[in-house]
Amino acid sequence: MSKKVVVIGLLIIALLAISGLVIGQGLPGSGWLSGQQILNTGTGNSTILFTAYNQDGTSYDCGSKNAVPGASVNYLTNNCPGLPAGFLGSGVVSADQPIAAIVNVTNEGAGTASGQYVGTDGADTSQSLSFPLMKNGWVGRTTHFYIQNAGSSPATIKATATDQNGVTYPTSGTPYEVTAPANAMVVIEPSQLGVPASRYGSLAVSADQLLAGSMLESETSVPVAQNLNASKGLSDNDYDGVVFCPMVRNGWGAEGFGTGLQVINVSGAPQTIKVEYSYQVGSVAAPVQKKTVTTPSVADGASFNLLSSNATYGIPANSLGSAKVTGNSGNVAALVSDEGFNTSNPYNVATYTCFPQKGASTTVYAPLYKQDWIGDTSGIQIQNVAGDGSTATVEVKYTVTGSNATGNAGDVVVLSNTSGIADGASVAFFNADQCGSASPADCTVVSGTMSDLTKSYGGVVITSDKPIVALVNEVGFGSGLDSKLYEGFGD
Repeated sequence: MSKKVVVIGLLIIALLAISGLVIGQGLPGSGWLSGQQILNTGTGNSTILFTAYNQDGTSYDCGSKNAVPGASVNYLTNNCPGLPAGFLGSGVVSADQPIAAIVNVTNEGAGTASGQYVGTDGADTSQSLSFPLMKNGWVGRTTHFYIQNAGSSPATIKATATDQNGVTYPTSGTPYEVTAPANAMVVIEPSQLGVPASRYGSLAVSADQLLAGSMLESETSVPVAQNLNASKGLSDNDYDGVVFCPMVRNGWGAEGFGTGLQVINVSGAPQTIKVEYSYQVGSVAAPVQKKTVTTPSVADGASFNLLSSNATYGIPANSLGSAKVTGNSGNVAALVSDEGFNTSNPYNVATYTCFPQKGASTTVYAPLYKQDWIGDTSGIQIQNVAGDGSTATVEVKYTVTGSNATGNAGDVVVLSNTSGIADGASVAFFNADQCGSASPADCTVVSGTMSDLTKSYGGVVITSDKPIVALVNEVGFGSGLDSKLYEGFGD
């Protein structure tokens, strides 16, 4: 409950602002900042409120902003009045309409690292969270976990990690414990749990209050981070017997993008896990091919990695596709890490979490797209998850928030795919202001003026005649920042 009415579309966002952060409190180096992009997914005009919380529970009113349906607003945390220098905390966004939010974290100016993750809806908070991927100096990278108390009373938060050998930490069997005031967050490092260097695995977190969380992964031993993986913590609502991953690729494009699919078993017992790939080799115009693989038995709470380049568990070289992941006897969750193996200055990395089957929808919201906005461009990857062999036709509605070219705030452009999306496969809308000519060539302008999208940013609403899931992949071709991914929100 909030003030006079029930809060609609409450979002809890862990790790809102990080400025002047030092090693030991999370990411390496300084200059870390965040911005929050919040989309009005309702049918009426919305007033959006944003409150930040320090780790001691102190709150800061960051003000209110208005958004019409389908439009988004942005909060830069360093513009929040009264927020102290060196702030590292959490926040709550609320509104009188349903909303969806993403967080962008970057050290732009000091480095080239950049990452995005979705905020956690109040309905998705849980007393337990899982993170399919945990690293402590594994191949030179370490994950940092930010756990927020989404309850109304102080929380005792417990954490355990399981490495690739099945060893659980702390090895005493007693979980690591830390306390957090209401709405505040804590930072948990793998080393605090006793995980040895050069290990990877998964992390489980529980508490006596509701939780939200996020994970950021960076280089381990550098003075300034140059790239960043980011994803949210997974709750019961993210678990399912089937989950969908809209983008997997192996040596794709000149940048050589490739993925690793990390699947965690959350069924309560050991099980094997089946992965069904749908992919195209060499070109998005190539025919869709299929491949099915099955993992060895995976212990409950443990994870298994399927590298796209692996001959057994991956897909062919120079391919782009999607995946359907199924537990043979219970629930799973999954995360995909994407790397540009031919990229440098910066070396591009990004992460997204796969979608539970129960979360599929015919309407998906994306709070932020960019089309050559200050050098960044977004691709929207949409997967057909109908499961009945039918193709999907989608419409992608772009609402411009800001433009440096011909577009104006409030302009609306609607695009559609031409040939349909095969069941299980995915399609990308990239370089949206070139619809029908370059990429996406398989594209038709339904309404609006395509050039209004040039050098613009704003929000997106995707509608389909079949259930879909979608993610947004942002690449800094001109900004010098590394790439980032976030998941679209189902209706």
